[in-house]
Amino acid sequence: MLRQWATNVMRSKVEPMKEVARMVRSHIEGIVAWTQTRQTNGFLEAINGLFQAAKRKARGYGNFSTIRTVVFLLAGKLDFSKINPHAA
Repeated sequence: MLRQWATNVMRSKVEPMKEVARMVRSHIEGIVAWTQTRQTNGFLEAINGLFQAAKRKARGYGNFSTIRTVVFLLAGKLDFSKINPHAA
């Protein structure tokens, strides 16, 4: 139905709606995938945020395993106050 709508709009003379139809056509696969799964990329964005925070905290370390360890520490949200009361 969405493809048919876009085709009908492209035949019209309303230029702003034609721009919308072009955008819908260019993103049709993602629109259909979302309607079927209702999943967004929020989870991936959250993981990306963890990596960005780890890169900032592990600045100066060139070894990937160190950055990976920092990512795990950030993602785990560990409470170190039980073993070190001065930990923030």
